[in-house]
Amino acid sequence: MSAFDTNGFHLSVEHWKCHIQASNTQSILLTDEAGEIICCSPALLRLLDGSSHEFTTRNVSELGIKERAEDLFQRYRETLYEEKLFPKLQFRSLNGSLITSPYSIVKLNEAGSTYFLWQLEDVRPLESLNLLQQFAGSFMRDINLGVILIDTEFRLTDISDMACRVLGLKRAEIMYKPMEEIFASVPVQHQLVQRTILNGMVVRNHAISWMNNQERYELLLDSNLLKDENGTTVGAYVIFKDVSNLRSLEEQVQRSDRLAMIGQIAAGTAHEIRNPLTSIKGFMQVLKNTFIEKGMIKEQDYTDIMLTEINRINELVSEFLLLSKPKNVSYQKVDLKMVMKEILPIINNEALLHGVNVYYESSPGIPQVIADGELLKQVFLNICKNGIEAMVDGGSLSITKKLDQDSRRVIIEIRDTGPGIPNFVIDKIFDPFFTTKENGTGLGLSVCQRIIHDIGGSIRVASKGYGTTFTVAIPYA
Repeated sequence: MSAFDTNGFHLSVEHWKCHIQASNTQSILLTDEAGEIICCSPALLRLLDGSSHEFTTRNVSELGIKERAEDLFQRYRETLYEEKLFPKLQFRSLNGSLITSPYSIVKLNEAGSTYFLWQLEDVRPLESLNLLQQFAGSFMRDINLGVILIDTEFRLTDISDMACRVLGLKRAEIMYKPMEEIFASVPVQHQLVQRTILNGMVVRNHAISWMNNQERYELLLDSNLLKDENGTTVGAYVIFKDVSNLRSLEEQVQRSDRLAMIGQIAAGTAHEIRNPLTSIKGFMQVLKNTFIEKGMIKEQDYTDIMLTEINRINELVSEFLLLSKPKNVSYQKVDLKMVMKEILPIINNEALLHGVNVYYESSPGIPQVIADGELLKQVFLNICKNGIEAMVDGGSLSITKKLDQDSRRVIIEIRDTGPGIPNFVIDKIFDPFFTTKENGTGLGLSVCQRIIHDIGGSIRVASKGYGTTFTVAIPYA
């Protein structure tokens, strides 16, 4: 039986609000004529997995109730006259759980305004739903796939947690809204879901890239229509899988093959190059001393230039050697705070020369990582130097360090405010010998990637046409 009684209908809306707010056992809701929620009982809030603040700004349509309150009221009255069981209402909680319940609803008129009192009777928890309903609820919450369901009016009717995470959306803010409104910030031609899907366009294994803030995702997308038993279209679905790691792994394998080949060549020829360089450098220094003794200034300048170029060749050979397995690597527990403390003066001096401001931020409680501290310094110095040199007219370089407990990694982000990296270049920056610098060797980032991969970490880059962010993830001890 309903908790509503005939005498209660004469109470004011304010009295009803007090009664509802004190109800810990009855699931009661007060709305206006348009379905805007005015008050919700604590018992119903627990069922809906929300708070009073979250629901007093919502409409019942956001819970999946599409019918007007007036229509539901008329249906309820018909069941009373015909002495039938209460009609049933189906809605969703904030976490996406499907809830089915008989309901009773009455109309209140006060000061020319209409209100509706709703009560859910004999609410059935998820455990009592049939197997298919349980599977559907669990699928949308737990499956590691992006799932989007839309109706024939191109409105969102459901979305999986994984899709919200990848697309950067909040489920409670987008439910039952038009898809054009949800993706309003994205150009129509680049929107993830196109209205043509409702015309029967079937998509299979369509590869797309999606940017969520600074995070880039590689997705494989499928879509098709949903039809009822009569063959009538009732909506459509979009399912996508995040294959970023697979794409990254393929690229990493290809780069590793190239690096291995270069490393073998370097290791086999390095000594052959360095031996004659040592002899040339030695004799050049003897000649320089002779020129100094005889006051031959012009010839002395020539030897200085040649010695500088010989040193440059020697440094290039050293970088070649780093492309093979680094020698004398000492893996041990490393405090990243100390690593950054030792290299920050160098970074600040470099930034000062280019008119760049450096900002460093570290979260507390960062654990140690297993790595070679000197090689980590080389990685961070190289990335920071690249960012500083990219900002020709000044700017800022920010370094942040934080903990990702889900992946058990320490995340170091190095972000500059430079011109960014063009899309046609960004996939090549880790390739050996690829460089956009006039005097660059194209080996710096290749070496950095090799160092980080060798300790089980990853290094990624993102750029939106203004500014670039390098993200280095290192497993912690």
